[in-house]
Amino acid sequence: MVKRNMKKFLSVLCISIFLLGLTACQSVKPVAPEDAKVVSDYSDFMVRYVLSGNPELYAYLANNMGVQIESLDTFETSGAEFTEAILGQIGVPVEGNGFISGIDSWKKAEEEAGKFVNMGGSTVKYGSKGDTLIVDLDVEFENRDAVVELVYDDDYNKTLKSFAVNLNYTFAEKMEKAGLNTLLGMGTVFIVLILLSLLIGCFSFINKAQSAAENKKKAAQEAAAPAKAVEAEPVVAEPEAVATDDDEIAVVIAAAIAAYESEKGAISPADAGGYFVRSIRRRSNNRWK
Repeated sequence: MVKRNMKKFLSVLCISIFLLGLTACQSVKPVAPEDAKVVSDYSDFMVRYVLSGNPELYAYLANNMGVQIESLDTFETSGAEFTEAILGQIGVPVEGNGFISGIDSWKKAEEEAGKFVNMGGSTVKYGSKGDTLIVDLDVEFENRDAVVELVYDDDYNKTLKSFAVNLNYTFAEKMEKAGLNTLLGMGTVFIVLILLSLLIGCFSFINKAQSAAENKKKAAQEAAAPAKAVEAEPVVAEPEAVATDDDEIAVVIAAAIAAYESEKGAISPADAGGYFVRSIRRRSNNRWK
């Protein structure tokens, strides 16, 4: 029973995967022959006369339109509006900024592959979103072949939006470039890691230098600081001084008693009753503070 249920489950799973695969498959939309011919002719004219700098085109523009164009640099310096106006008047609608951006790709291809020689066949297909037409045009340069990819709007005017030149490299050349790129990338990473390790290693020397400078500064401050004043010890009163103070107190008390007796009419201390202060002693139960 379990085996039978498992077979059913696997069958349903396989059918589901198959159906999902069919939904992902979509037939390529064919390009109408008239549209393919229009963009192919535009591409042929663009490469053969405009990009290659054909003197016949420049002479035609100078004689019939009064426009002096010396090279592709004229389009770059004159701007997008000038480019759209000139190429539009000779029957090739372009987007100015996209065309000027593609000029750099053409110049780099000429620097590596040499001057333009001839053209081969072309293929036309729709873009990934289905709203553009892409023309792959085989081009022969002096030193290497290439494919010029031109992108057009799928509208009535078939406006050229952009183009780029892709040089054809052999398998060995591609592997060599890939190896160089890998070596360059890994070498850069290792160099940065080595520099970081050296920098981290220098931290110990920096700390030692800072400690030595702080110790030197501290020693200089201690040498320049004045010696601390010696604190004076408290002076303990001698017994004689205490005795002297007691004598003074005795004299004051005696004078007070004499003054009191004299107020009563006594003539002398003897007549007043014979009171004399002989000594003064501190009582242990004295409450005076």
